Parts: sequence; structure tokens; C-alpha cells
Amino acid sequence: MELLMTRLSGQETTPEALEIETLVRRTLDGDCRAFEQIVLRYERRVMMLSARLLHGLDEAQDATQEVFLRAFKYLHRLDVRRPVEPWLMRITVNVCRDFQRNIQRRHSTFTEASATPNDAADESRDPYAGFAWEQERQKLWKVLNRLPAKEKMAVILRDVEGFSTAEVAEILGSSESTVRSQICRGRLRIKEAMDYKTGEQS
Repeated sequence: MELLMTRLSGQETTPEALEIETLVRRTLDGDCRAFEQIVLRYERRVMMLSARLLHGLDEAQDATQEVFLRAFKYLHRLDVRRPVEPWLMRITVNVCRDFQRNIQRRHSTFTEASATPNDAADESRDPYAGFAWEQERQKLWKVLNRLPAKEKMAVILRDVEGFSTAEVAEILGSSESTVRSQICRGRLRIKEAMDYKTGEQS
């Protein structure tokens, strides 16, 4: 392919990247089934990030649909020589920001979700097993949800989703130094809040 010949010398292309590139080209040529394959590959990743940013499965499902609608609409802008996942995550962040603004307009005060979406629990196990861990997890998410929006997104993308600092910077449209500062401040706020909560209970 002509596109493959234009890659920078020394830039390695993984089989997965080549497969995604092929799916993108087929989609742009009008093959909707190819885009369905892209959706199937990344839907869970988009859904999990949306749930963490929006604190609810219903909102996350709506946001996920919107993400892939925008991805399909703007697919022609994608540089297939670069990884597609950070591009999709950036769309996800932007969609979730839009959803958050709409939620804030609908509600005069911020209403905290009763629980953060997580994998379904095994009801057959001891109901008290892991109770202390679950309490800690919920406290952590409450603290995380109170962070300033930019710090929260940077920490979630870096520490929860596992993206590199460079990838987080690309997703958020920011510089790496700014992202490093946001992550550092966010982690410090979380530590201080968790230490304070622990002190209250001791």
C-alpha cells in the first residue's frame, strides 16, 4: 500500500496496527462491517473509561454510543500511522466532558453516584469477604471524583487505564510536563484525603 511506504524509517508496525489500518481503509471505502470490527475491539475500553468519568452505567452506555458515532464521522481525519486507541480515548474524554456539562445543567447540585461501576460480584462467596477492601475502594473513588476535572482525568488515564504519560498528553491535548504536574497534584490530593479519612476513623 502507498500509505505503508510513507511510514517513517525505523518506525515499527505491529500486526495489530496493520490490521486496524486495513479496517480503517475498508471503512472509508464504505465497508460498514469493517467499522463494526473496530467497535468490537475497543467498545469495552471506551465503556470502562466512560463509566469512570461519568459515574454511571446508563450515562456510560450513551456516551459510548456517541463516541463511536463521532469516530465514524471523523474517521477520515485519523492518521492511521499512529495508534488508534489514544485517538479514541481523546474522543471519549471530549464526549464525557459534554455529558458532564449536560448533567450539570439538568441538576442544580452535583449528585454523587451511589456506586462506581465494577465487575459483577460473585454472590456465592462469603458476603463479608473483602468488605474492608471494598470500603477502601469506595473511599478512593469518592476522593478521586472530588479532584479538579483535569487532575481527575489525568490520574484516571495514567493510573487506572494504564496509559503512558505521553499517551495521556496526546489524549488530553496537553503537554507532557502539564500532565505530569496534574498527575502529581492529583496523587498528592488523593493521599492527603485518604490519610485524613484514615485518621478520622482511628
